[in-house]
Amino acid sequence: MSLSLARCVEAVARLLDGCGPLEPVRLCMSDRDVQAEVCATGPAASVTMARLSAATGGDVAGRADDRDDGVITADLEHEVVLVAAVDAPVGGAAHSFRATSTSAAVGLLRTLATWSAALDQELLPGAQLWVDDDGQDFTVRLLATAACGDDLESIAAAAGAGLGQVRTWRTDSGLDGRGSLPCGRTVHIGIVRLS
Repeated sequence: MSLSLARCVEAVARLLDGCGPLEPVRLCMSDRDVQAEVCATGPAASVTMARLSAATGGDVAGRADDRDDGVITADLEHEVVLVAAVDAPVGGAAHSFRATSTSAAVGLLRTLATWSAALDQELLPGAQLWVDDDGQDFTVRLLATAACGDDLESIAAAAGAGLGQVRTWRTDSGLDGRGSLPCGRTVHIGIVRLS
C-alpha cells in the first residue's frame, strides 16, 4: 500500500484547507516532497505566497519588494517537504472567470488520498501524483517508472488499481493510459521505462 504517497496528499489537502482562497496551484507530490507552483502574477501571486508562507511558517526567500516571485521551503507533517514558487499561468494569461477553487482542490486531494492509499508501493516506488489547476479544471496524472526487466503491464495494472474503465496503450517510452475515479474524475497514467 502506498501510504506514504497518501499521507503526502492528505498533508497537502490540510495545508490548502488552512490557507483560505488561493490562486490556482500546480502540484507534484511524491512520498516525501511536494512541489507547488502558484499560477499567477502580480499582487494575486504575492497574496497566495503570503498565505502559503503563513500556513507553513516558512519564509519567502529570494523575494524583492517589487517582484512577486520567491521560494518557500517548509517542513509539513510526516516529514514531507514543501517547495513553493510562482510560475506563469498556463497559456500565459489568467482566465477572467475561474471555475476551480481552493476548496474544490482540497476535496479532490482528499479523494486522491483515499485512492492512493490502496496503490502498491512495491510496484510503484517513487511514483508521483500531479494535480494541475489551470483555473478552469483539474488534470490528475500518476507517473511511475519501470526498470529494464520490469513487466510494464503489471506496473500499469498497479497504477490503475481502484480506477474504473482503465485503458492503456504503448508509447515509445513505455505505457500511457487513463482511468476513472469513483467520483468520475479522470486520472492519466504514465509508465516510463528506464534504460
